[in-house]
Amino acid sequence: MRAAFVLALTLALVALLPEAAWACPVCFDSSDENRQAFIATTVFLSLLPLGMVAGAGLYVRKRARDLSDEASNSESPD
Repeated sequence: MRAAFVLALTLALVALLPEAAWACPVCFDSSDENRQAFIATTVFLSLLPLGMVAGAGLYVRKRARDLSDEASNSESPD
């Protein structure tokens, strides 16, 4: 019970004090150009795995349709 309370209190403090949870001073550089580069890189690295999974899913879907079409064409009498 005590561990759950400490965990809840810690999460509440982190939520109320986001400045205390900064990853590093480099990510919060005062130069706008550097900040934009970090944001762009973060977005890219967040979307890249999602794009890879979506691409693999589309490839598998297309391949399954092609194989299904080949199977139905070979089964139909000419």
